[in-house]
Amino acid sequence: MLRGTPDVDATKERLVDTWETTRDALSPHLNAAREAMTPYVDEARTRLAPTVERLAPTVDAARAKIKSDVVPAVVSAAETARANSAPARAEAKQRATDALLVLRGTKPAKRRRWPLALACLVGGAALGAAAGMRKAGQPAGYTPAPFPAAQPPTTEAPAAQARTAETPATKAATGVSKPAKPSR
Repeated sequence: MLRGTPDVDATKERLVDTWETTRDALSPHLNAAREAMTPYVDEARTRLAPTVERLAPTVDAARAKIKSDVVPAVVSAAETARANSAPARAEAKQRATDALLVLRGTKPAKRRRWPLALACLVGGAALGAAAGMRKAGQPAGYTPAPFPAAQPPTTEAPAAQARTAETPATKAATGVSKPAKPSR
């Protein structure tokens, strides 16, 4: 509930009186502090004047560089960010509007899609199982691999055949390999 105007007027009068009393009480102290600090401020100003004059061109160059290089880059980045965030901002605005309407009861809530997705998943699984069961009753089309073709006889000289017979067979040539070591 709002308070009546007599209470507000009384509070305003008390604040005005308090402000005037505080200003009257602090005024002499503030004047004395100003007079005491004036020589120190003047001394600091005279000591810093050469430094300020020496740094002025650097500050001007930095200001110009900021205006010519930094500001356009920042403005461009801000425009790009604004353009890139436009779809997200529009979606957020739409969702907020929809939520407010749902809370007021003027717009029905959006229907959920997961029940339909679940029904499609179960239907697909049933169709897959039926197709698998139908093919399970039929024999598989297994054909064994054919035997390797016989090597045609070679027309090498008998001496060459004798040399190949005399050379000992390596483990790799005979297909025998060393047994694997057990893992620890």
